[in-house]
Amino acid sequence: MGMFVGAANPEEYAEIYDMVCKAFKQSKLENAIVKVTTTEDTNFRKGDLRIVKVDGKIVSMMMLIRRPLRIGTTIVNGAIVAPVATHPDYQRKGYCSAVMRNAIQYMKTQGFDITILWGNPWLYPHYGYSPAMMKTEIVIKPKQRGSSEKRSYEFRSFTKADLEQITQIYHSNTAARTCAEIRSARMWEWKPGGSEAKLEVLIDKKGKVIGYLALGTDWGRPCAHEIGVLNDEEACEVIFNYILEIAKSKSLKEFYCIVHPDHPFARFAFWHDGEIRIRSGSGAGMARLLNLVPLLTKMEKEFERRLHYSEFYDQECTLKILSEEGLAVLNINNGQVSVSADNVKSDYQLDIPLSCLNPLITGYKGISELVKNPNVKVRGGKLALRLINILFPTGFPYGGDIPLFWE
Repeated sequence: MGMFVGAANPEEYAEIYDMVCKAFKQSKLENAIVKVTTTEDTNFRKGDLRIVKVDGKIVSMMMLIRRPLRIGTTIVNGAIVAPVATHPDYQRKGYCSAVMRNAIQYMKTQGFDITILWGNPWLYPHYGYSPAMMKTEIVIKPKQRGSSEKRSYEFRSFTKADLEQITQIYHSNTAARTCAEIRSARMWEWKPGGSEAKLEVLIDKKGKVIGYLALGTDWGRPCAHEIGVLNDEEACEVIFNYILEIAKSKSLKEFYCIVHPDHPFARFAFWHDGEIRIRSGSGAGMARLLNLVPLLTKMEKEFERRLHYSEFYDQECTLKILSEEGLAVLNINNGQVSVSADNVKSDYQLDIPLSCLNPLITGYKGISELVKNPNVKVRGGKLALRLINILFPTGFPYGGDIPLFWE
């Protein structure tokens, strides 16, 4: 019968679930992700689950999860890849490579702008991915002292009635965070961390939800998977004190909160002796550009925002970007930016391989670092470098933490 690579049919899903269980013997999470996405996620399309069959047997799979993603303030079409699995008896035979390359072409034809994943940094560069996101955390230590002032707030378990409020809080906290996924107020998008996880909401004296936190473990460490607060110091203070109490009750030396450095809670904790860390060693947050011109076209207003207070705001110039994924020209005209695919003579030019373009787009690395790569070439001298640095500033891109699941 030979080999088939392509979309799975619904009648094959049960076999896929079984294969994923065999591939991830120590974890139930990956199988839960596939089941919940195929049965509950209204964004799921039949082709989003890709397989390799050999002589009629499913031996490898990957699934993409459709989520709009942010690039600065721009919202683009994103695809989160999770999970990728190969049957233990069929590994190291090229089947994972076959399904991933097939999926890349599928995502391009579906009009996705960018795809992200968390995975092995030695594997996914073969398919055009490169490190482009970072996981940051605030570390709170029980020796820190919280406020002794009593306030009229309480924590309670999350309910379906809280969906609208916590979704609004989430978006207010991630409004300009590159790679943050857009969520809707639907139950299947708010199912946190496995059987030990607990999602709690913070209520003020009027019964309004002013914050939330998902408590669980990360690599065996007690942690807050996610924190949300209204941009209100009191909400930050109450959650901070609550975490201190939890840490002390468990006799922990450190308690980890997986939050972005620009998050209002991170700022509060930092000014109360919390420590910001950038984590490594637990897999890489990776991204891959899929459709260059459509992505940059959606970013036109964001480029204008970035240019606004720079010396290029009232100038006319063009920047040509060349990579394996095509050509794009940014036309700058007195503060306005338009993107085209016309191969015309330009004032400045950036020749950049995809492995370097991915982190440039997300802000994971800046042009000053990327230009050290001999395959990155900039024409136009210091002015070109300055323009690219303004258009693609560095930051702390982070996203792709798809909802985990109640069990």
